[in-house]
Amino acid sequence: MEEFITKQGDIFLWTQPKAASRKFELRRQDEPFGTLEFRSMWGTLAISNDPVQEWSFKRVGFLTPHITVRMPDSDSDYALFDPKVFGGGMLHTPDGRPYRWEPLNNWHNKWRFADKKGSPILTFEQDAEEFKLSDLFTVQAAAIVETSRITNLEFSMLVNLGFYLVVLNSMDSSAAAAAAAASSM
Repeated sequence: MEEFITKQGDIFLWTQPKAASRKFELRRQDEPFGTLEFRSMWGTLAISNDPVQEWSFKRVGFLTPHITVRMPDSDSDYALFDPKVFGGGMLHTPDGRPYRWEPLNNWHNKWRFADKKGSPILTFEQDAEEFKLSDLFTVQAAAIVETSRITNLEFSMLVNLGFYLVVLNSMDSSAAAAAAAASSM
């Protein structure tokens, strides 16, 4: 029988040690647990690593974008995430179980994965830690396990993909703000 690495109520913290770097660390009770690193400053390919599984994520497509989820050295997608226009989306996995990604507020700084019945699985809260001036240009989030019925592989994929989506949302928001500021000059 598989020993589960999480239980309901566990909190993991994603941090960005350096604002100029697109490398992020996942910590569990101040202990390193995993990483997520974008391969370039401008691209969307990211590799994550944790004790369970290594993953790669990449946003592809322009008019109908989606995100591919792959295991290392694989040429085929393990799962596909289809985003909605104004946030949220649906993750489709090989076993056919859908996971809904949804914002929990209008500010889009709280997100969660839920099962097809709407039961929460994993919640992400950006800026959950006490604010420090040094965190001004970084992305961070707490990942809270909402159910005890999650396998290690599901947790690994969802905790990494969820934060990848948080980072993409932050990047897209920053780009939109910069474009709006530039057009008003």
